[in-house]
Amino acid sequence: MRAVLDMKKLVSLFLIIFCWFFLGSLFPTPAQAVTDPQAVPNNKFGIHIISATDNEASAAAQLVNSTGGDWGYVTFLIEKNDRDHDKWQSFFNNLRRRHLIPIVRIATDPNGENWNVPSDSDAGDWANFLNSLIWPVKNRYVVVYNEPNQGQEWGGRVDPADYAKVLDQTITALKNKNDDFFVLNAGFDASAPSEQPKFEEEENFLQDMNKAVPGIFNKLDGWVSHSYPNPGFSGSPDDSGKGTIRTWQWEQSLLHSLGVSKQLPIFITETGWKHAEGVYFDKSLPTADQLSSYYLDAFSNAWNSNQIIAVTPFLLDYQQSPFDHFSFKKITGEPTNSKILGASFPDYYPFYQTLAQMSKTTGQPKQDTKATLTKGTVFASMVGGESYHIKLTFKNIGESIWNESKPLQVKFIDGQGDFRASFDPVPTSQIQPGEEITLTLNVTAPISGKHHFSFQLQNGDQDFDSQPFEFNIQVKNPADLVVSTSLFWKKDFSGTYTLTTKSDYTEITTPVVLNTQGQSQPFEVKSLVPDYTFSFTLSKPFYQPKTIYMTIFSGNNSLQFGQLQLDYLQILTHPGSWWQFLPFNRS
Repeated sequence: MRAVLDMKKLVSLFLIIFCWFFLGSLFPTPAQAVTDPQAVPNNKFGIHIISATDNEASAAAQLVNSTGGDWGYVTFLIEKNDRDHDKWQSFFNNLRRRHLIPIVRIATDPNGENWNVPSDSDAGDWANFLNSLIWPVKNRYVVVYNEPNQGQEWGGRVDPADYAKVLDQTITALKNKNDDFFVLNAGFDASAPSEQPKFEEEENFLQDMNKAVPGIFNKLDGWVSHSYPNPGFSGSPDDSGKGTIRTWQWEQSLLHSLGVSKQLPIFITETGWKHAEGVYFDKSLPTADQLSSYYLDAFSNAWNSNQIIAVTPFLLDYQQSPFDHFSFKKITGEPTNSKILGASFPDYYPFYQTLAQMSKTTGQPKQDTKATLTKGTVFASMVGGESYHIKLTFKNIGESIWNESKPLQVKFIDGQGDFRASFDPVPTSQIQPGEEITLTLNVTAPISGKHHFSFQLQNGDQDFDSQPFEFNIQVKNPADLVVSTSLFWKKDFSGTYTLTTKSDYTEITTPVVLNTQGQSQPFEVKSLVPDYTFSFTLSKPFYQPKTIYMTIFSGNNSLQFGQLQLDYLQILTHPGSWWQFLPFNRS
C-alpha cells in the first residue's frame, strides 16, 4: 500500500511539474520593466521627429516641455546601417540635457520600395548596440520595427508568423542584455485591408501572430498604437473605434480577446491630421487653424487617460512631399513674431502653438543616480593621530546629471565619530554620465584600534542609488626607516643623501645622513601609510640615483639600495669636483 501511495505522489508531482512548464510556455510571465511609467508623474506630450539633430531636439523640447511640462517624449528612427555609437550617444546626451525621453524605433534598411526583413543576427546586434548607449532615463523604450501588416514594411509581403518570431527574439535579446529595456511592439496600420500579400487587417494579423508564438503579447512591456484619424488622415476627433484617434481603445479590446490580461501602458507613437497647407495647398483637407481645435479636443478627451504614457504626433518638421501636409513646421521656415514662453521661434503652424500653450505635467521619470570609485582609496591602515588628504575620483555611471538641479553632496554614515573627516568643497560644475569628478577627503585617524568608515554621495539630500563607499581601517604604529647603501670608488660612504618617497597619494623628499658604513640611524616617517608599497629613490651629487620598491610595515624597515654608480656626465660638466674622484682620494 505504501508503494502505491508513493507512486501516486510521484505521478501527481510529475503532473504538477509538467503543467507548470507547459502552461508557462503558453502563458509566459509578463516581462516587467524596472520602472512603471504610470507610477510617477508623467508628461505624455511628445512629438515624432525625423532627424537626430540639435535643432529638432530644441524645437521638440520647446513644444513638449512648455507650460509647466518637463520630460516629454520624442519618437525617432534608427536604421540598421546607422548604428554609429558616437553619433547616437551625442544625441542621447542632448536629449538628456533638454529633458526629452527617447522612444526608439529600430529599422532594417530600405530596398527599393520595401524595407528588408530582419536577419537572424539582428536581434543580438540591436541588443549590443542599444545597450552600449547611456540612455537619458532608466526605461529604455524600444519599438520593434514598423507596421508589419503592410507588405512594404516586411520585404514586400506580410508574414505575421515571421514578425511574431522576430519580435520574440528581439524581446529576449534585449531583456537578456539589460532589464531596463522597455520593449514595445511595432505600431500597426489599423486601416489596412486584407489584400495579401501586400496588406492584412490588423485583427487577422494579431490573431496569426498569437497562433505562431502563443502569449507573445504578454511579453510586451507596453503597447504602441498608430491611432490615425482616418479615412484620409482627416477624420473627426469625435470618431471612435478602429481607424480613429481612439484606435488604441479598439486594440485593447482585441488584445483582451487574445488572452492579454494585464493593462499595457499605451504609447501612441504616430497620430495626427493632414492639413491643407504644404508644398501645394490641398483644399480637401482641414486647415492648420482647424487642427488647433482638433488637437485640443484630442488631448482633452480621446487621449485623456492615465493609461496613455506618450502621444507623439507625426511629424515635427518635413519640408517636402510626401509628409509636408503632416509637418508642424511651415514649409517656408521663415521667422515669425509669435512668441512662446518669451522666446522667438521659427514659423510653425497654429496647432504647434496650441499644443505648446496647453497645460502639462512636470514629468519625473526614474533615473539611476550612480557612482563608482575609479581612482584613489581610503587606506586600509593609517598611523594614529596622522592627517591625510586623499584624492578620490568618482565616475557618473547612472543616467542623471550631477549638480543639475540639486547639489552633489557627501554624507558620512559612520566612522566620523572616530575619525575627524571632511571633504573639501564639492565643485558645482555639472557632471554628465560617463564623466568624472575628483574630491579631496581630509581624514585624521584615531589613536588606535579597528574602525569602519563609510560615506554616501547624495543628490541634494537624496542618497545615490549606488551603494555607500565603505572602508575598514586598522590604526597602526608609524614606520621606522633605515637606509643602507655604498658608493662606487669610495671607501667612506658617509654624508648627506636625499631620499624621495612616492606613491599615488604622496611625494616626500627627506635629507638622510649616513655613517661611514653607509647606514642611517632609524628615523620615523608618520606620513607613510603602513602596508602600502612605495617607491624610494636615493640620490647623492655626482652619483646616479637608484630606486627600489618596498611595502612598508609598522616598526623597522630596512631600505637597502646596494651600490650607487658614478654619474660621469655630471662629473665632467663640473670640473671643480674632479679632485674628489682622483685615485688618491677614495675616502
